[in-house]
Amino acid sequence: MHRQEPVMYFQRRILLIDDEPSLTALVRQALEATGRYLIKEENRSLRALHAARHFQPDLILLDVVMPELDGREVARQLREDPALQDVPIVFVTSLSKDGVIGSTGFLGGYSFVAKPFHISDLVNCVAEMLGEEAVVAHKSA
Repeated sequence: MHRQEPVMYFQRRILLIDDEPSLTALVRQALEATGRYLIKEENRSLRALHAARHFQPDLILLDVVMPELDGREVARQLREDPALQDVPIVFVTSLSKDGVIGSTGFLGGYSFVAKPFHISDLVNCVAEMLGEEAVVAHKSA
């Protein structure tokens, strides 16, 4: 009797850094539901660099406004680490709704997703940043 081997696939590693545990839990759930990603949440910006060094992510989703260190400082520290300097960073921020980001180069040219966001838009942004096909079809309202 021929036994079929289980399909093995490579999960990309995503590090979520945001001081709102409810948000990171929601994003983790949505990304894990695709079956494509292994997720680590970090809710304290002071531990972000340590988490990134140990988790070795393929992509980092990073809040801008956080207590302790803001996201721009976390990104700067990540870029100074040779093992992490090439990991793509996407900022997830509410600052864009006030026009802070648009004209000032506030985020140093990094990609960003504006809060509030549709979870499908964020999931597709992750796929795009990792060079993958869209996961969730966009629904028109």
